[in-house]
Amino acid sequence: MRSATIKIIIWVVATFIIVALLGGGILEGPSQAVYNFRMQHFPNFNFRIDDYIIYIPLVIWLILLICGTKGATNNRWGVILKGVLAFALMWIIVGSLKGIVGEVRPDASNMYSFPSGHTASAFAASTILYKEYGYRITWSWVVIYIPAVVVGCLRMLNNKHWLNDVLAGALIGITCVLLIYYFALFIHSSKNKNDTSVIQE
Repeated sequence: MRSATIKIIIWVVATFIIVALLGGGILEGPSQAVYNFRMQHFPNFNFRIDDYIIYIPLVIWLILLICGTKGATNNRWGVILKGVLAFALMWIIVGSLKGIVGEVRPDASNMYSFPSGHTASAFAASTILYKEYGYRITWSWVVIYIPAVVVGCLRMLNNKHWLNDVLAGALIGITCVLLIYYFALFIHSSKNKNDTSVIQE
């Protein structure tokens, strides 16, 4: 448990620093380069399938759950609770940052570009699927995260987000799921420790 605690602390601190740097414009040059590439080669791209691809990992996850496929979490309602809490935490963070940073979208439609909520949702969904079922198969994350990566790319192609928005969204989505799963493990570990203490007494 101590090792898990150290790992999650390092991950969260690193994520906080990276997201702060991204929000501060550390990738302004590369973001502009991606934008210029899009405007030069795909100026009329407007294919909003990214609104639906987000849900692919969640749909797969729910199907496996309904079919009774055993995942990392034994309790079906425990899995659902983790998912709900992870998404709630993610949207609180994403919504807060959008209001604080106030970055203008590439298409100038509003000032809620940073971070990408679509990308955060997609990576959160993929991470939940991986945490529950992906651990069984080596390199399964390569396939599981494809929808999330596609969403991030489409957000830029649809001129709705900069590169820094997408990267920050990905990190936030993954981190929120990891945090919720860590706290679930912590609570479970503490409960078992207390039960053992009662038995010993």
